[in-house]
Amino acid sequence: MEIKRIPTEDINSFIEIVSRSYPGMKVVSDDDIQKMTDRFIDIQENDTTKALYGAYQSGKLVGGMLFHDFEMMFYGQKVPVGGIGMVAVDLLHKKERVAKTMLEYFHQHYLERGVYMTALYPFRPDFYKKMGYGYGTKKDRYRVQPQHLPKGPSKSHIAYISLGQIGDLVTFYNKMAVQTHGLMIRSEKDFEKPMKQPGNYTIGYIDNGEIKGYAGFSFKSETRDSFLQNDILIHEFMYEDSEVLSEMLTFFHSQQDQIRSIYFDTQDEHFHHLLTDPSNGSGHLIPHAFHESNTQGVGLMYRVLDTEKFMDSVKGHHFNGVELALEIKVSDTFLPENDKRFYVHFEDGKMTIQKETKTDVAIELDIADFSSMLMGVLPFHALYTYGKAKISDPAYVAKVTQLFYTHQKPVCFNRF
Repeated sequence: MEIKRIPTEDINSFIEIVSRSYPGMKVVSDDDIQKMTDRFIDIQENDTTKALYGAYQSGKLVGGMLFHDFEMMFYGQKVPVGGIGMVAVDLLHKKERVAKTMLEYFHQHYLERGVYMTALYPFRPDFYKKMGYGYGTKKDRYRVQPQHLPKGPSKSHIAYISLGQIGDLVTFYNKMAVQTHGLMIRSEKDFEKPMKQPGNYTIGYIDNGEIKGYAGFSFKSETRDSFLQNDILIHEFMYEDSEVLSEMLTFFHSQQDQIRSIYFDTQDEHFHHLLTDPSNGSGHLIPHAFHESNTQGVGLMYRVLDTEKFMDSVKGHHFNGVELALEIKVSDTFLPENDKRFYVHFEDGKMTIQKETKTDVAIELDIADFSSMLMGVLPFHALYTYGKAKISDPAYVAKVTQLFYTHQKPVCFNRF
């Protein structure tokens, strides 16, 4: 099997594979196919951060994928991350290890470029877990009646954001991104597609021409409903401070005369505390008397490709003032060269990679769980309790937990 960048003349073949692999995308009409063709040609010819790669057997395209070159915030530091999406295999070539071969190529592609972390949205979480990907932060979907949002004293700064203001929107987003663990740095192209999508709207808090918050949303309705009653689905929601948040929530609160419910998709685990009623209106109770408030989903998954090199690349991160000499053994069956142990010393939270020396304690865990822990998705003590991590001396569980502890789980808005 040969993996190579897909030439323009093979893009239609790739779209056929995608349409059959993901029928829910409904790429069926000539117009749908043309739009996707134009998009992929533009990516291959003009986009320096994305590229389509295909798997060929005997010269025939049997699968493909889309690579993304991201810059992600790892706490206060930008790190390169390789993203993969649109992984599709021809139905005639399922169970022939096409997807596995493409993932192997994907990993080597980024390792050769000095990129030591990758990320993806799984079509099946268990499939990618076996390939070393650890779960990221869950996303919550709240269904809120507008009157249960807090109403502030004003919404005077709220206005529509147009395509002509994308530059200002990107400036605001990236200002917030560098302060937010897990967010990817964005360009104008990242906002153009959703803003041009028919039925999508963007409002923002604008003060003297400066954007300080925004929300992207669309309307949601069902055919049996009156055309006068609709729901709002909020796709992205970002704000600078509590004043901006108040005005934006006041805007959505004011839609209650014709909006039945507002769906908030959020990775803010504390979101229910700002609602006057966090229940979703279903009336469902979880025994004994826990009111159903939201649904949750597992989405973005992370993977460290080379644990020692990635740790060395983020050595500027402060590990909570911990003093510890630690041996880390990572098990990695999918990337055997990453199945190894290494040694790190922490002095007042500052990390240095060491050659083999005397250590205080040793831990051992799978690369998927290590990746989740390093990103701050879950603490070490949880992995130890679940039997997912081993430690040479249980007296150090609390200290290792503190070492990797974070008050902010990773957040990601990018869809890929």
